[in-house]
Amino acid sequence: MKRMCLLFIISLCLVSQAFAGTTGKVSGVIKDAKSGEVLPGANVVVLGTRLGATTDADGNYFILNVPPGMLEVQASMVGYTKVTQTDVRVKIDQTTKLNFELSEQTLEAAEILVMAERPPVELDLTGSKQT
Repeated sequence: MKRMCLLFIISLCLVSQAFAGTTGKVSGVIKDAKSGEVLPGANVVVLGTRLGATTDADGNYFILNVPPGMLEVQASMVGYTKVTQTDVRVKIDQTTKLNFELSEQTLEAAEILVMAERPPVELDLTGSKQT
């Protein structure tokens, strides 16, 4: 009977370990550093993985199934500087809150030259016209 009870307890422990979580979650808000306005459509990526998310209309994001450990997370958006936060600790079955503030960045492009030429004489309108 003792042996059966011990076997039952061991199997119960193994089953509970099988259902235990193995990943964490990262979530937060991305805002403009100057105005404090939320930034919808900003990108957040866990560097070194293929995990990432885009912020919703309220500037919120969340990334599921993040491996536990110390990670680097980067936020970016067109017209803003990229911000990378290092030493982000993700724990199993816990949500790590990580907010970003992005600063505006001026985008510079190479010079664009547009030239239009018109022929000096329009060939189909030369000559006299009678009515």
